[in-house]
Amino acid sequence: MSEDLESRLRAALRPVAPSEELTQKLIARVTADQGSEGHARGAGRRSLKASAWWLSASLAASLLVAVGVQHHVQERRDTERGLEARRQVIEALRVTSQKLNLAYEVIKSESSSPADDKPGV
Repeated sequence: MSEDLESRLRAALRPVAPSEELTQKLIARVTADQGSEGHARGAGRRSLKASAWWLSASLAASLLVAVGVQHHVQERRDTERGLEARRQVIEALRVTSQKLNLAYEVIKSESSSPADDKPGV
């Protein structure tokens, strides 16, 4: 059975010479493609220049975006540092105020003590 299948496949897939019409169409198409290839080369150069321009423009745009993002990040860091410094200054002023109030209370209480009312005692 396998020999029968093989012989049928060989018969079905035997080489056949192409028709004259196919040969003429193929030759005409190859010649037309070679003639238009000169135009395609010029178009290829233009598209190469255009793609080089687009590549340059996209690189420049990417660089501008990167610089803008870096600037934004730096400004945000500076703002955060400024806010932290402000918080520290406010805390230092609060502590100083408490200490000054405490010192004022001590001085006030010492000056109003009964021992000061009788200076010779």
